[in-house]
Amino acid sequence: DQIGGVTAKLDLMIALGTHQPMSLRRSALQELTLQSANRTLLKKNEPVTKASVLGEIGRLVDTFRNNGYYKFTASELRLRGDTTIEALTSVSDDPFEQLRLLAEAQQKRDSPTIRLAMVLNPPTDTSRLTKYYINKIFILPDFYPGDVWTDKNVKQFDEKDFSVRYREYLFRPSYLRRNLTMRSGDIYRQREFINTVNNFSRAGVWKSVNARLWEVPGDSNKVNLVIELLPGRKYAAEASVGVNYSATSNTNNALGGNLFGLSLNLGLTNNNVGKEAIKMTHGLRAGIELNNNSRGDVARLVNSQEISYSNSISFPKFKLISLEKVFKKVTNQETFLNTSVAFNNRLDLFNTQSANLNFGWKFSDKKNNQWVIRMPNIEFSYLFNQTDSFKNILITNPFLRYSYTSAFIVTMGVGFSHAYLNPKHLINVTKERTIKANLDVPFLPTIPFGKYLTQFIKTDIEYKYLLKYPKTSLVFRGFLGAGFIMGKDSALPFFKQFFAGGSNSMRAWPIRGIGLGSQPLAPFGQNVFNNRNGDFQIEGNVEYRYNIANIIPNTLILRGALFVDAGNIWNLRNSTRNGMPDSTQFKFSKLYKELGVAVGTGFRLDMNYFVVRFDFGFRVKRPELSNENAGWKLPNIGFDDMFSKIFGRSDANKRWRYENFNFTFGISYPF
Repeated sequence: DQIGGVTAKLDLMIALGTHQPMSLRRSALQELTLQSANRTLLKKNEPVTKASVLGEIGRLVDTFRNNGYYKFTASELRLRGDTTIEALTSVSDDPFEQLRLLAEAQQKRDSPTIRLAMVLNPPTDTSRLTKYYINKIFILPDFYPGDVWTDKNVKQFDEKDFSVRYREYLFRPSYLRRNLTMRSGDIYRQREFINTVNNFSRAGVWKSVNARLWEVPGDSNKVNLVIELLPGRKYAAEASVGVNYSATSNTNNALGGNLFGLSLNLGLTNNNVGKEAIKMTHGLRAGIELNNNSRGDVARLVNSQEISYSNSISFPKFKLISLEKVFKKVTNQETFLNTSVAFNNRLDLFNTQSANLNFGWKFSDKKNNQWVIRMPNIEFSYLFNQTDSFKNILITNPFLRYSYTSAFIVTMGVGFSHAYLNPKHLINVTKERTIKANLDVPFLPTIPFGKYLTQFIKTDIEYKYLLKYPKTSLVFRGFLGAGFIMGKDSALPFFKQFFAGGSNSMRAWPIRGIGLGSQPLAPFGQNVFNNRNGDFQIEGNVEYRYNIANIIPNTLILRGALFVDAGNIWNLRNSTRNGMPDSTQFKFSKLYKELGVAVGTGFRLDMNYFVVRFDFGFRVKRPELSNENAGWKLPNIGFDDMFSKIFGRSDANKRWRYENFNFTFGISYPF
């Protein structure tokens, strides 16, 4: 590492001998340097490293570019160093003084100091030291490769701060202006140049965004800004098929069986409503759940049917309120209005009709935190056509009684998320951390809606930590959620309750198949409805992922996984007075006993754009057995009978799977 002619090993610490970071010969640059001296990376009495020197040069280049010197580069700066040792230049007849000077000389050899000065390296192109201003701004909203911005054959209209050159009128000038952070006559600032490019890029209505600076002929310190926008498609359509399979529900009854879900999703998006880049999306979903136990006398093939329509409108700016006053440096502004209606038919059980409307805002703050504010969020779910079979289920299982009711809610909510990526934390290791949190509270003033109105406070937080190596990954996830009922209601509305199990949670249990607390499973073979929902959830997951085979290079990779899931759901209220068993209520003293634990393995077919996933989960700690060895009970399975117990069709094998095992099929990673 060469610093001012002084050679130092990479591990040698060289301290600054002065606190004078710059010595530039041009007064304007010197003034900018002194104004930002408190942010220097070279500090007095701190080690000087190659990284700090390069970082300081880069910081100064950015400072100058943000103050008009758009041509300035790192080659215009040079760091000079000078070392001094007083004992080599001082002479004394006093032997004690000579000893002191020699001791100081030795000490400085062990910990040498260097006097640093940043100097200007005069460039051959003197325009690099010229301060530039924005002359005119030209926006080309329907630019295509090969177009020339000076073409006289296109239309043009002029605004106060910019001009638009176009063939087809696609965007309103007011929308284009909102994305500009630069104005004619402004000093050129690199950060505003980047912000303008990012604003147009985030709009989602252009395939590519490019900005160029053109020096004005005959004017030595002015540039024109030309923004070239390659338009994308106004309309976009998509179709997808969703598949889910859960293998170990109760298999000897009309309501259970191995459940196979299939859904068709259609979407149509208009990306430029009103020539303001307002995005409107229509969604249509139709789903069906099949029961493979349909060979029985009372079971049917179709278990449930669902159809829904949704509409979402996204405005690329804040409507009604200005959140910049609360959150400084707001970016990615968006106002949204979402509506949906759905109809669900649970055959032989009940029907539900639901409607939802929410209005709110999405944005990022200066720390790159992502925020979602919903105010209000209105939901109504109407439960009707309850069959006698379902009513008997509620009588037999009172812990379900307060979940399945009609409910109307009006809430306001806040969502927060932050993702931290550190790809250079270690060599060949990527570290990712993500935290998400949500809070819903009653919207005030609340509109009365008769007996269906339900008020509550609900919150949840999720934390994920990923260590990704070239061929393996280790993922940790934690989740905590709670809902607090207000008034006389005994439980959250069923569409707001927590549940566990399935392809993304507690994978050794079928979806909604674990809990509440230590509530026992329904006896195998009985005609029961085994959905479990609660007001409180704790869950933790660890998954180790590894490559097995590169089937098609860069296209199809077979990966494997080993995982551990732990968690459960509970109610928070003591509901024994309502006929509900006390074992459904969360008590910290019983937390360890009532946690379920699953271990398993899985396979993933990674096709770059999506992942097909197969997971085999085994229950090693069962909450319903909390009074027996705290629920720890390893599945009775060995290499000799593994295949028959997992895939066999005898009643004994079905019972074993019902109590110990679950197989799930899903799309994408579970978390």
